Amino acid sequence: MKDIVNSRVTDERTLCLCCGWRFAQHTHHLICGTSGRKFSDKYGLMIPLCALCHNELHENGVAVTLSKMLGQAIWEKNYYKDLYYQMNRDEDEARDRFRELNTTSYL
Repeated sequence: MKDIVNSRVTDERTLCLCCGWRFAQHTHHLICGTSGRKFSDKYGLMIPLCALCHNELHENGVAVTLSKMLGQAIWEKNYYKDLYYQMNRDEDEARDRFRELNTTSYL
C-alpha cells in the first residue's frame, strides 16, 4: 500500500475507510485518473481501502463520481475556503482555483 502519511482526509492508516473492518491494502485517490492521482498525491486527497472495497468502488461509476466530488470539497475547505473566508474573499474563487489546477470541477 502506498504511504498515505500526508492524507488530509483521515488519520486512519490500517483499516478500510469504506467497510471499516478489513485491513487496508490499497490507497484510493479521491481524484482518480492519471492526472488526478498526481493532484491527490500533492494535496493529500487519499484514503485507505481494502482490496474488495477499492475494486468495487472503481467498478461503480456513481461511487467514482462521488469520490471526486468528496475530494474537491475537501480540497476547497482545506486549501482555499478557510484562507478566503479570513480575507473576506468570494468563496467561488476556491472552485475557480480548483478548476484551474485540475482542469475540471466535480461540484
